[in-house]
Amino acid sequence: MRWIYLSKNNLIEFDHRLAHMSFLNVLNLSENRIYTLSNTLRSDLDDIVSSRNNDTLTADLSKNFIACSCDNLEVLEWILEHTAPTSNLLSVKISTCYYIHNISALPSPIAIWTKNDLVYQITFLQKFCTSYSSLLITLVVILFVVVNIIVASFIHRLRWKIRYWYYVGHSNDTTSNDYTALDNSLRFSRFKYAIYLAYEEDAREFVLETLKPKLIQFEYVVFVHDDILDGLPLCNVLTKSIHASRVVVFILSNGSRQSLEWNIAAHITNEESNYRGKPISLAMFYNSDSTQGLPENLQLLRHDAFIDYPRNGSDGEITAFWEDLKTKVNVIVKTT
Repeated sequence: MRWIYLSKNNLIEFDHRLAHMSFLNVLNLSENRIYTLSNTLRSDLDDIVSSRNNDTLTADLSKNFIACSCDNLEVLEWILEHTAPTSNLLSVKISTCYYIHNISALPSPIAIWTKNDLVYQITFLQKFCTSYSSLLITLVVILFVVVNIIVASFIHRLRWKIRYWYYVGHSNDTTSNDYTALDNSLRFSRFKYAIYLAYEEDAREFVLETLKPKLIQFEYVVFVHDDILDGLPLCNVLTKSIHASRVVVFILSNGSRQSLEWNIAAHITNEESNYRGKPISLAMFYNSDSTQGLPENLQLLRHDAFIDYPRNGSDGEITAFWEDLKTKVNVIVKTT
């Protein structure tokens, strides 16, 4: 086979193997609708001329729809390498190129009369495609960063809600080993505890020796921080124990302001209150007389949710305090 004439055949592509046609001199694909050349065709044409010494091979692609695009840049560079004048035995001819692939609505063709015309178009595309690729990569990176910032902000904003539902969702795995033993009468109740006491070390003696015994005397089942066994994950236990309590009482002391554990309890209580659709907490001032510096969730408590413990009060004032505390607890208990 020496000559192949396939002009004017409305060919969109030509992908037949030619490497075995070592005597081929002319491949005429002019006046078709070809917009690119496959790797296979280019490789076969190069192989043919590399196997002989002086016979030239002409590939005529004039009056086709060769694409001047970033996707077709490699093909255009290959055509340039074989465009006359060239020392290569393979000569490729094109007469036009187009800047879109939509062959059903082509703009005016770009004429390629000389090798310099093709050089000009390729040089332009090399600069354009490089800037386009850089722009695309930059936009992808920016989009990735923006999406990550949005997701991170969303997660940060809902971090306590996510923690709350994560640990509450695993609450069914809770065993009696997580907490102190419970009365049998409470094992089948929605709530394991009547009151959860949140406090810091500087109020520990008051809680364990005064407050907790008094609440037990009122026949409340009380859970305190000291009931948590060593080695258990604090956030997990705090969430589950607050979820299992009817009322959460925060003992406000000076140590509460810097306590991460106390702050966690405040946030989880806020999420639990939102879940139940009603307030479930009280704030008792033990040795602190201001909410400044306390977690925001407690600063938003209703005014009647705060109660002062009369540390230096008379017997009558202390008795009135216990009655007031009992009344406030019962109001919350009755609504849960």
